[in-house]
Amino acid sequence: MTRTFESGPARRERTPIAIGIVGPSGSGKTKSALRLADGMARVGGGDTWLVDTNNRRSLHHAPDHKFTALHMPPPYSPSDYGAAFQHAIDGGARRIVVDSISDEWEGEGGVLDMHSAELDRRSKGRDDDRDRNNMAAWIGPKREHNRLRLWMFQQPIDWILTFRAKEKIKPVKGKQPEDMGWQPLGADDLVYELLLKCLLRPQCDGKPVWTSDVLHERALIKLPGWFRDIFTNGPQLSEDIGEQLARWAAGGDVVVTPGIAERFDACATPEDFKLV
Repeated sequence: MTRTFESGPARRERTPIAIGIVGPSGSGKTKSALRLADGMARVGGGDTWLVDTNNRRSLHHAPDHKFTALHMPPPYSPSDYGAAFQHAIDGGARRIVVDSISDEWEGEGGVLDMHSAELDRRSKGRDDDRDRNNMAAWIGPKREHNRLRLWMFQQPIDWILTFRAKEKIKPVKGKQPEDMGWQPLGADDLVYELLLKCLLRPQCDGKPVWTSDVLHERALIKLPGWFRDIFTNGPQLSEDIGEQLARWAAGGDVVVTPGIAERFDACATPEDFKLV
């Protein structure tokens, strides 16, 4: 059977947006994600759902933000995440905050545990068989992970994913270890899919860094040209920023400009204030 396709002149139209927030504990990931989601709701309306793998800690933010909390205890397999996401979508989610997506990879029952269990099964307790079976033991877990990843970004909703981060070094044979800086704990291919990737360092109060002396941190950070004016003065992730990102994602001839708070912060003279 011959496939048919839809085609036409290219034009800006509504597209879902996927944002990643990477940082260690205390850097402001959850608060920042909810602030962005509140701003996005100003434009797109609808409900924000938060998938909470952190033992209901998202509820600390309930007095300040409007969202539906979905408590997700272990196990954290890709199929379990998929079931949680489908539940949120069926419930009317317009955007989903995932706090944290790191557990899909390294949490109890996540991809690493799935690989370990499959390796044990194939090796039958024989240590000398583990190396031989290591690659084959990845097939099932990675297939399930890839199915989740591909499904997520086909959904007509916005995603805000938080990743725990850890300072890492890379061993180099015959040389000093290479400093990798702060790196996300999670699947590399999931990080790759994100349109905007924000790195929060310890105690940064939700202010991303957009430059780094560390090569691997620079590779992590992603700030497309469409959004650079929003972050000119290094602001916190905020409702105004979420609104501007959502206006861009809405399509059409959208000019992305800083929110009102950022415009006031940029004023240097009384005359500047009169123009805001």
